Amino acid sequence: MRLAVISDVHSNLDAFQAVMADISTQAIDDIISLGDNIGYGAQPEEVIAGLKRHDISSVLGNHELALLDKDYLATFNPYARKALVINQKKLSDPAKYYVSTLKFCLVRYGCRFVHGVPPDNIARYVFHESDKRLIQIMELIKQRIAFVGHTHQLRIYELDRGNLKKKSFMKSTVPLEKNRRYIINSGSVGQPRDGYNEAKYVVWDSVRQSVTSRFVPYDYHAAAKKIKKAGIPGLYADQLEKSEL
Repeated sequence: MRLAVISDVHSNLDAFQAVMADISTQAIDDIISLGDNIGYGAQPEEVIAGLKRHDISSVLGNHELALLDKDYLATFNPYARKALVINQKKLSDPAKYYVSTLKFCLVRYGCRFVHGVPPDNIARYVFHESDKRLIQIMELIKQRIAFVGHTHQLRIYELDRGNLKKKSFMKSTVPLEKNRRYIINSGSVGQPRDGYNEAKYVVWDSVRQSVTSRFVPYDYHAAAKKIKKAGIPGLYADQLEKSEL
């Protein structure tokens, strides 16, 4: 079983299409999205159409939640709120209905999938949790492996006999030990927070017991231009064009 896990596409169709093209070369059996398919970018309708066309299961992200809940939207900073309001205007009624059907978490292939923090929290960041709390969470959930998004970072949390280790896995493959438990932070397809311009996703191989981070080049300048043309705050375009570390 080879599973592609994507997260935080954020209405960036250019990045999404590049990732889908890369996935087509990786002998992937299934694809799951960790949410935040919308927000920040300029093409939410097209991204949702792509998810449906490729039969990609998705959980609810905090930006999808904000689309459904005006009170939660009010907690967003003014820039993110403006971007989502513009996204909302771009979405068709069928696309909005699709968002309303998304669940807080999924359990597939013996793994758990959630946008924020297991077992089913959408809005919290995994890096804000104390080590003690993360250990409790990892011991509580039935699944040995949980995939999360939301932070836009690639990181692995490994629990080994009560000891928590934190690992980065930039452009690498990391073996997953069968007697250990993991939270895998899957990066961002469409809105980087790591200084690298490429779109990112991860591949979990259940036979080899490994996870690989994939970095996919795409025309981020084109995506940035679309953001500015849509009237979305320019900082989200600038984020795409930041130079590589």
